[in-house]
Amino acid sequence: MKTLLNPWFVAGCVIWAMVITVRKLGHPMPPLINGYVDDAFAIPVIANLSLCYMRVFVIGSNYYVLSAWKVTFIVVYLTLVFEVLLPLISKTYTSDWIDAGLYVVGGFFFYFVMNKPLLSRKR
Repeated sequence: MKTLLNPWFVAGCVIWAMVITVRKLGHPMPPLINGYVDDAFAIPVIANLSLCYMRVFVIGSNYYVLSAWKVTFIVVYLTLVFEVLLPLISKTYTSDWIDAGLYVVGGFFFYFVMNKPLLSRKR
């Protein structure tokens, strides 16, 4: 569960919640924040949740990290679902390839910055 205390994960969740709350309340936001901040944090948040699940329920080790293939799968899957499939079947969703680029950037950020084994502190 320490995986969920990663400061980048916590920051991503807080920022994501703030953007959604401001949208729901109808307050204006700058277009870059409104359109892209949640996409930039999507992969790090989702991949960190996946990492926590694997560490707690599947592998049982805080030393486990997601492979590059697993992170790539998450990026490709979200891109296909949110930027290709959903815009085809629903007018609620729009395809934006900048979002796909932000998914890739988020994937690299997660893999190289957040995807580290948890080391126990020496007493």
